[in-house]
Amino acid sequence: MNITVFTYGTLEIPAVMEAVTGKSFPSIEATAENFARYVIKGKSYPGMIPAPGQATAGRLYYEVDPGSLALLDRFEDKVYVRQLIPVKTGKGESLEAYAYIIPPPYSGILSSEPWHRDRFMASHLPRYLTACQAFHQEALRHRRGQPSGS
Repeated sequence: MNITVFTYGTLEIPAVMEAVTGKSFPSIEATAENFARYVIKGKSYPGMIPAPGQATAGRLYYEVDPGSLALLDRFEDKVYVRQLIPVKTGKGESLEAYAYIIPPPYSGILSSEPWHRDRFMASHLPRYLTACQAFHQEALRHRRGQPSGS
């Protein structure tokens, strides 16, 4: 069964999503109301936490297949929890989608600095895409039972 995934950080950049999963998905701009995103301390990417009255812009991917979802689960740091949240599309449609959220016990890993996609793309995107492609290749080797680094 394919699902819908809301992304709000590096994965909202279609090239990053494709580098991680090896696939492109139909997508649309969307917003998660009552959530805020901040840079994770010492990292170039964000985490999102519940924040009443705030909103986080991102991208909604449709038709994400189970294999790609498994790759996304593996790609995300262990502090993220995948959960259903309400989102609103750029067309005004309200629906639920899965998103990777920082649960309250781990909110201390977040800085007070909001995350900005344009800043990330200007400073980190080429190197990050290379790392995502390497992640995908390693995940494929792991699925085939090949040793790492072969």
